[in-house]
Amino acid sequence: MATFFLIVSIILFIATFGIHMAINSGDQFDRPMYTRDPIMSAIPWVSGFILPVIPFTIIFEYHWVAVFFINLAVVYILGPILTKVLLVRFASGKGLGHDMLYSFLGGIVALIIGLLAR
Repeated sequence: MATFFLIVSIILFIATFGIHMAINSGDQFDRPMYTRDPIMSAIPWVSGFILPVIPFTIIFEYHWVAVFFINLAVVYILGPILTKVLLVRFASGKGLGHDMLYSFLGGIVALIIGLLAR
């Protein structure tokens, strides 16, 4: 059961980064205000590249440095696919900013449940 929640958290964290990239690829004047603040704009990068390393390391039991480099490939190859699937299935209809926030918070909740169930 813990593995399921850890995998869900990985998917949601990578989708958070993918949604952020979709927001940044749009028109500059349609972007949310958080994209103008460097600290707030760093949260999706941390969510996509650093936070999935924790559940990956727990599931596969490899050294975290190796998992970090594997995660880089996963984010760039599977990230757009996971984001598109997530947005088609679970879009809130309130905009990409809300969807990004929901996937980030869902990833944190799933990670906590997965760590506690372990």
